[in-house]
Order: sequence, then C-alpha cells, then structure tokens
Amino acid sequence: MKIVVLQDDLPPYHVGGGGVIAYRLAREFARRGHEVTAITTVQNRAHAGSEFIDGVEVVRLYSSYHPRLRAYKSLYNSATLRDVERLLKQYTPDIVHVHNVHTHLSYYSLVLARRYGRRVVMTEHDAMSFHFGKLPSALSSVSNELPSEVHRESIIRQLRMHKWRYNPLRTPIVRYILRKTVHASVAVSTALARALEDNGIRVHSVIHNGIAVSEWGSLDVGTFVKKHHLGDRVIFFGGRLSEPKGAMQMIQAMPAICRTVPDAQLLVAGKQDAFAERMIKHAIELGVEKSLVFTGWLTGDELRSAYFASRVVVAPSIYLDPFPTVNLEAFAAGRPVVATCFGGSREVVEDGVSGYVVNPLDVEALSAKVVDLLMDEEKAKQFGVAGHERVRKEFSLARQVEQYERVFTEAVRM
Repeated sequence: MKIVVLQDDLPPYHVGGGGVIAYRLAREFARRGHEVTAITTVQNRAHAGSEFIDGVEVVRLYSSYHPRLRAYKSLYNSATLRDVERLLKQYTPDIVHVHNVHTHLSYYSLVLARRYGRRVVMTEHDAMSFHFGKLPSALSSVSNELPSEVHRESIIRQLRMHKWRYNPLRTPIVRYILRKTVHASVAVSTALARALEDNGIRVHSVIHNGIAVSEWGSLDVGTFVKKHHLGDRVIFFGGRLSEPKGAMQMIQAMPAICRTVPDAQLLVAGKQDAFAERMIKHAIELGVEKSLVFTGWLTGDELRSAYFASRVVVAPSIYLDPFPTVNLEAFAAGRPVVATCFGGSREVVEDGVSGYVVNPLDVEALSAKVVDLLMDEEKAKQFGVAGHERVRKEFSLARQVEQYERVFTEAVRM
C-alpha cells in the first residue's frame, strides 16, 4: 500500500508521545513493504525539507505562529495546507493515516486527505478532537475508587479555562470534518474511546500502542548513575513536565516518601523550563530539594538508562491521560509502575500484579505505594517481571502494526 502519514511533529523535533508513536508505526509499515511518506512540521525554518529515514520519506513543512491563535489555526493553517495539498495530489495514497494535526497541519488537512487519498484512517491520541487542551478528571475527588470517566465538553468550563483564546465554534467544526472525511477512527485506549463517544465522535476500534521490547536489552548504566549521583532507591518521573502530568503531586508526595526512605531520589527527565523551576521552588518549600535529580530532556540510550537505574516508575497524571508511553517503557525495562487511575493506564498496569493504580490526587496513597516498592525490592522485581511479560505478549509493536494493517485493508475494501 501507499501510505501517507500526517502528524504535526516527528522525532527529533517532537514535543509529545504522539510523534514518537506515529514515527514508529511509519517505520514498521515501511519495513513490511509499504511505501510510506510522512508529512510533518517544524518551527525552525532551517529544519524544513525532506529526507529518507529508515525507509520513510519524511517531509517537514515550516509553520510557526503565536500559541494564542491555536484554537483558530488548528482548523485551517494556510502556512502548511498548500504544500499538504500538493503532496497528497502527487502521492495519491491508498491510505492517509492521520495522527495529531490539531496544531500546525490543521483539521482541514483531513478534507484534503479525503479528496486525494483513497481512504482516511485517523488515530485519536488525545481528547483534542472535542476538548481544547488537556481534559481534566475529577479534580475534586480523592477517592481511591476508580472514577467513572464520563467527560463531556463544556463550553462554559473551556471559556473559564482559556478565556478569549477559546473558539466556541472549534469543536462543532471538528466534529463535522471528522464525520465527513474519516473512514475509520482508532482510539489508543478504551478510556479515550469512551470519552470520544460521549462527545459525539464515533470510534471504530481501539488499538493500544505497542513497544519493541527487543530494543530494551539490558544496558550498562554505570556511567549514567555516576553522572547523576544516583543511589539504589530511585523514583523515575519522565516526559513533558506539566501540571496535568502530576508533577506537583510527585513533589508533594516526596516529604512522606523521604520520612520512610531517607535516601529516596526523584529522578526527573524533562525539559528544564519555567515549569521545572516551579517544581524546584515547591520542593524547596517542602524541604525535599536535595532529593530531586534533574537530567534535562533524555532520548535513546540515556532515556533507557534512566529506567534501568530506577527502582520504580511513576505516571501520576491528573487528567484523562489516554495511554501513557511511560508505562510501556517502564515494563520494557522490567520496572514496576505506580500509575494514575485517570485514563488508559489501568488497561496496561495490573493493580497489585505489575504495579499499582492510584488516584494521584490522594497524595498519601500515592506516596504509600511508592514507598512500598522502594522498601520491598523483591516485590518490585516481581512486579517488573510481570510487566515485562505483559508488554512482550500483549503490547508489542508488531501486534500494533498488524492491527493497523487489518484496519487499512478493511478500509480499502469499503
């Protein structure tokens, strides 16, 4: 098949997990004999252009605008659409596989995909199709029981959150475009599928993200450990540092953790930006700043080393986090996870088997579960082994690719 991938950002110029997932899939499609082109964007004009990487032709278009315009530019971005139309007309793909286009490629690219492609398949990685920004969970609840995640768009709530940056017409327009252009839509978790359906967006299937466990062979992490002065009881928190990802919940949990485990360290991998400074300031206020270790943004072997150097991995998001990649990466490294009950984490993390599922708003419960795994090395190892076996059998990249190929084949036969 001729496949064109549309994704706002791809490695090495990505800012979130969606770009990594889209790239891994494109690479595997190419390895399986498909002709694959990926159209993406960059915010530095010097990075624009095209090249072949791992059998995939990657075309990078330049697009940059003020974030305040996003609710409008996400619908129609003239800076990229002329080139998107030219490329789709040139390639005439069998499948246009759409991922995140809600920043620079814009939703109008789906109209062009329908016009010039044989079939359009869209993977929903988040709630942006019906909610502008991260979708809050039950922020007033600290119950240990898993919440019923029935999330509906609220114009009033979004106007309160985003004020004049929010475009009230955005979601109705997006729904209309999806209804008219997409032949098959895929959600990355059942939790996200349920939220999409609750907001009038049809989901044809759920395909969980996968990971190539074979790429996570044991590493010599000695250099990494020495570089960052790490001990034996390391808690790893990585990814985009932000409020929704539960960064402040982890800082708030550290005093209780350190009272029981004085040598505990919170290893933080992420861009050292203004939010990282907020985290450090809060840690100083709580007296736990010496327990924080910031590495900056990590990729490749350094990122894998961070997982292998840790005793436990945390994913304490306080929003509907559709299917955090950190869970898969932790299990690929054989490490247990203390994961959020909001979103799709509990579809991969088995509570009490490969990790713990908690409400991160209950900081006491969060800290208790982390302490349990820091103190009980044998349990941590058992959980890690169980998680590794689970991703190997049920969340492999090969399985994910095969499921998409079936969706593509069915779509072409429509």
